[in-house]
Formats: sequence, structure tokens, C-alpha cells
Amino acid sequence: MAAISAFHHVALTVSNLDVSVAWYRDVFGFVELFREESEERRACVMGFAGGGHSVGLVEHRGSADERFDPTTMGLDHLAFSVATRKELDGWADALSAAGVDNSGAIDVPPGAIVNCKDPDGIALALFWDK
Repeated sequence: MAAISAFHHVALTVSNLDVSVAWYRDVFGFVELFREESEERRACVMGFAGGGHSVGLVEHRGSADERFDPTTMGLDHLAFSVATRKELDGWADALSAAGVDNSGAIDVPPGAIVNCKDPDGIALALFWDK
């Protein structure tokens, strides 16, 4: 069997698709690639500004209005890569300027990380590898 070479996409369940699409567009600069809609759900696939898929956002109709909890089985957090420490520091400043609470850059053995949350409380991170 051939080896898996990369992630194709990740899909996140959100409480309000329109609010989340606007947030990921305005805060991270993602671009909307396409939307899907059915009786059960609404979805939007967004891409990185430089190209490529990044995240799918899915609103399930009739789902409970619960906040994300990283201690529940499943996703703990989603981390995006940045190329340099300077870019990571810039993201911390940009998040703060956009009113997004964040950890600021925290040094960790392999590099540094900035933690934040989206409108549903989904834990996100920006990561720089040394």
C-alpha cells in the first residue's frame, strides 16, 4: 500500500456557518472556495490565501448549541504552520489587533506556538518549527 503523504483537509463543526466563514476570512485571510447545502447541513470549504485547501466549516442543522471542549474525545486543537518566528510574532500582534484573545508566542522545544480560539471556542494554533 502507498504511504500517506499529506493532509487533504480538515472539517470543523460550527454553530453558525456565516459567522465562522466571516471570522476565518477576516482573521486568517482564508478565501471561500465553494459551499454545499443539503437538508442536514451547510458547509463551506475555505482555502489558504496563497492556494490550497485549509479548512471545511460545517453547520449541522438541528445540532445542539454546545461549545467546543478539547477534553472531549476527538479534536484537541488544529495548528497552522508559519515559516518564520517573525511571522509568528506578527500573527500574535494581528490576532490581538483583531480582538482575538491569544497566548502570544510561547517557546516550546521544537519552535514556538500561538494559541487562540475561533467563535465556537475551537482551539487553534499557529506554529513555527525551528
